[in-house]
Amino acid sequence: MGGYLLDTNIAIALLAGEHAALDFVRQASDDRMSIYFSVITECEVFSGLESAYRLQGIKLFNSRRCIEVSSSVARLAGDIRREQKSRGRKLKTPDAIIIATSIEHQLGLVSRDHDMSFVREAFGLPLFTI
Repeated sequence: MGGYLLDTNIAIALLAGEHAALDFVRQASDDRMSIYFSVITECEVFSGLESAYRLQGIKLFNSRRCIEVSSSVARLAGDIRREQKSRGRKLKTPDAIIIATSIEHQLGLVSRDHDMSFVREAFGLPLFTI
């Protein structure tokens, strides 16, 4: 594992200055673990970001931290959605893309979304909740 991919709810917590999220990022930095976001998270955050926080958002989602959606990630996300649907689980496209990005780039997934708990068993993906 080369670092962490932070889900949208963690990015929002960082922008809100929540201690648990900030402490996680500090510890990751101390451990020399990189922090990344999917561009999907960037989109989701900016869609609801108040203008007063826009500069903070721009700083948080810099080009070194954001992973773009490649064709291989898109295909994997589609496969994940189809597989989960066959198991009776509704998985939104943004969540499938974030999971696929984490798998493709071998990053631990950090989320507060309890619906993501299946990724440990289904994909052997390290999932961290804070």
